[in-house]
Amino acid sequence: MNPVKIKTTVYLFSLLLLSCVQIKETQKIIFDEHRLEISGFSEIQRHQLERTIAQLKSLIPGPLEIKEVRYRRLSQFEHLFGFSFHGEPLSAWVLRRFSNITYGNPWTVAVNQNKGTLIIGDLFFTELSNLERLYLLVHEARHSDKHGFKHSKCPEGFPFVSAGQPKQDLQGELACDKTPNGAYGYQAAFLFEIFAYGLFEQREAGLLYNSSISRIIQ
Repeated sequence: MNPVKIKTTVYLFSLLLLSCVQIKETQKIIFDEHRLEISGFSEIQRHQLERTIAQLKSLIPGPLEIKEVRYRRLSQFEHLFGFSFHGEPLSAWVLRRFSNITYGNPWTVAVNQNKGTLIIGDLFFTELSNLERLYLLVHEARHSDKHGFKHSKCPEGFPFVSAGQPKQDLQGELACDKTPNGAYGYQAAFLFEIFAYGLFEQREAGLLYNSSISRIIQ
């Protein structure tokens, strides 16, 4: 092989390796900064979790993809979170609410029992889209506040379906909230911003927002 090509290949490989190391260090800093303990995950799962946190942190609102008057009417993000929608403060808000994130089991998605421990299982990695993983972190983080904002049973005859779990019948299940400032309220507020700014596929974000806001029964 031409010596120049060999040098170029080695140089490009070195840059790629350095980039991967820098990304890994940046992701490690995210967890260390918040003194988060990560345990029980496979290497692949840990990388996916790190990428999810990094993706949450990287969210930046651009031009609105809906009319501003509708945005002002429906947006609840700043009212609930206390700051404007942006990935930097949002990821910090989420991570502050956990002391450790640990592996659960093959059939768990995610559970937070208001004790600072987020338990994540295989389904989080195998069954959820990127957007579903993000809103789930926001949802579970809210369960760390105050008394945990536990869910209520959805009423008999509940007419709405779950966009994320279409096989589940929600009536009678602990899958609703009686207050607008619980985990589903925060989840919905997050998804509305994603929908309004078109940061993910807008149809998916809109369906997930509608499914989330329907869980709030007053």
